[in-house]
Amino acid sequence: MGSIAKEVVTKAGKPVTRYRAHVRRAGFKSQSKSFYSQAEAKAWLRNADSDAEQKKEQKNGIYRFSSVVDTFVKVPPRRGTKYALPSHLAYWVEQFGQRDIKTITRADINVAVSGLQVKKAERRTIEGKVKLLDKTISAGTVNRYLASLSSLFNYALDAGLIDRHPIKGGQVRKLTEGKGRTRILTRDEEDKLIAEAERSTWPAMALFLRLALTTGARKSELRELRWNDIDLERRIAVLPKTKNGEPRTLPLVHSVRDALIQAKKVQPLASDFVFFDPKNPQRPKPIDSVWNHVRQRAGLEADRVDSLDRVVLHSTRHTAATKLIRGGANLIQAAAVTGHKTVGMLKKYTHLGADDVIALADRLLEQHK
Repeated sequence: MGSIAKEVVTKAGKPVTRYRAHVRRAGFKSQSKSFYSQAEAKAWLRNADSDAEQKKEQKNGIYRFSSVVDTFVKVPPRRGTKYALPSHLAYWVEQFGQRDIKTITRADINVAVSGLQVKKAERRTIEGKVKLLDKTISAGTVNRYLASLSSLFNYALDAGLIDRHPIKGGQVRKLTEGKGRTRILTRDEEDKLIAEAERSTWPAMALFLRLALTTGARKSELRELRWNDIDLERRIAVLPKTKNGEPRTLPLVHSVRDALIQAKKVQPLASDFVFFDPKNPQRPKPIDSVWNHVRQRAGLEADRVDSLDRVVLHSTRHTAATKLIRGGANLIQAAAVTGHKTVGMLKKYTHLGADDVIALADRLLEQHK
């Protein structure tokens, strides 16, 4: 803070009134200067206060949560830091943006987690707009938000911006996640779905389904697939942007490549979408109603009591990942095909049935004499 002290000094043998201005700021060297005018002293004091405040702001700015996030997303990942989704970080900036990152506690984070638990789930449309759904985000999604925040704190700890990690050590507990969907399609079920897809009123449904089963791609990724993304010679399709925000290459098996060659022959000039909407070729085909009709005709609409164990379109992704693992691919190799960002996220697709466990034990654990 600043102050002005009045003093009388002798100048040329005569007493003269002088004004000494002092500035004291925590963390900064004290400053003082004398003036023969009180107005000049006040003006200097205002400028000194402003300079000190600016220096303090510059010093403290690196600790502001939003500033740490800005740096975190720009610098190369350091040891101990993991990928964090931009949408997750945006939520945490909303909560703690102007706060000093050193002051954020487990209590602050737990309050923000409570806000996440009532947050509406979102879906991004083909036009890039965000549509709110009628359900809240799942416990698993909340945990992914926490994982992104934890990655940020790992970076801050490694960079010396904080002395403690407010999430680790059980300080902030993850939510208990449901078992999620566990349905894997059998070969017979795959055949039934493809057979009904070939009878569909939408000619491209069978190709869509085959691509889903042989690439493990998400519905949104296939709907947005464009001919410019496909290299038929190399038998690959490059997704320029996926759910994880990074490009990915899809393998095209021979039968799918051949079907794509035939599909390209009837592609309208007005559309670059592989799965275009016949009514509006410049947009991708809405496939939910077509899929539901195919599933119903295949007898798989509601064949299980547990709704989480029923067939949905995402079951094709689950099936593809599981078949890769069962076929001998390791988690890293499977992730390269399916596009899962982390091996941990892929683990839920690698459960083995009883027959698989027995076969694995016979092959690797049997003591041969």
